[in-house]
Amino acid sequence: MNQTTFDVLVVGGGMVGASVALALGQSGWQVALIEDKPVPEMPSADTPFDLRVSALSPTSIAFLDALGVWPLIRHQRTAPYRRMRVWDQAGSGDVTFDCADIGLPALGHIVENGLIQAALWRKIADVDTITCLRETSPVAMNVATDRASLALSSGETLTADLVIGADGAQSWVRQAAAIDIQLLDYRTGAQVFSVITEYPQQDITWQRFTAHGPQAFLPLAGNRGSLVWYDDLDAVRTRQSWTDDQLLARLHAEFPAELGRIVAIERHGHFPIRRMHADRYQAERVVLVGDAAHTIHPLAGQGVNLGFYDVMALLDCLKDADDLGSRRALKRYERLRRADNLITQSGMDVFHYGFRLQNPILVHLRNLGLSAVAHIPPIRKAVGQFASGQR
Repeated sequence: MNQTTFDVLVVGGGMVGASVALALGQSGWQVALIEDKPVPEMPSADTPFDLRVSALSPTSIAFLDALGVWPLIRHQRTAPYRRMRVWDQAGSGDVTFDCADIGLPALGHIVENGLIQAALWRKIADVDTITCLRETSPVAMNVATDRASLALSSGETLTADLVIGADGAQSWVRQAAAIDIQLLDYRTGAQVFSVITEYPQQDITWQRFTAHGPQAFLPLAGNRGSLVWYDDLDAVRTRQSWTDDQLLARLHAEFPAELGRIVAIERHGHFPIRRMHADRYQAERVVLVGDAAHTIHPLAGQGVNLGFYDVMALLDCLKDADDLGSRRALKRYERLRRADNLITQSGMDVFHYGFRLQNPILVHLRNLGLSAVAHIPPIRKAVGQFASGQR
């Protein structure tokens, strides 16, 4: 690589990092995208389904469509869902959100994370203002008043007006910029199953709250689905050592009848659940997006959507800036996004802790709340709009 000076350096080529690099490159900025992990290829018909999936909101889909990426994804294996059901195992609270409530053809689409990332990189390959540096990572960062530079493990040094940290929850960029975080460990794990179901593709996603945590179903293309079983971390780790036959029997016993019969488990894995929020989203010529700035309890599937909303807000703040590293522009971005991310995080905390409590009075109160949402259309519409990205 001959070029070492750019307008923007993006560290992290996951879904959020690749999207911000693509958007800036399409706007004519010289961008270097740095990614140290292998990038997935577009799946073929016989490629196993990715364990990690996202519930893309209509706002996120519109963003990907504007980048020219959504057509690449839509023609692969996506599952639109038009209804979302939430109910409490301990009571009578039960609410179903319908896309008709908010005047949209769907509440969202369930898409594999690997497919989203692969489609973004496929589009990036067509943009000559983006230089991709793979299998390398930053080892040192130096920030001056007018420029920032990154030294890479490959021996190269790059300079730019702005460094964007999109390198995940353990963000190297965030640590190099000396930005502290607030961390909450839920002591809960999520066990994820990619399964083949007896039912054909469904148009509903649902979550049932139990005393140990939620159980969720997300439809995938064809007669497949993604199950997420939240439980105490030790219980999740124990089940990871079970055979598929043991797991299948337990899923049939523990998951509700709404799922239908599970024919087979294709893949399964687990990960711990933690909430993280950076004390700041910006520093001198550095800005954080996505999981580098905040992680959230995944029970509502809002993680990648919040990351895309970060990118959209950052693009809006940078479009008229004389200097891409302008603290004024970066602080405006932080003001726009921090409150929204905090509200969503706090809402997930209410669900996580509130539905684990089995005090009869609290059970009654939360079921009244669900019933109110179910029977008062303006409230149901407002919740549906927020979840779909209509802020």
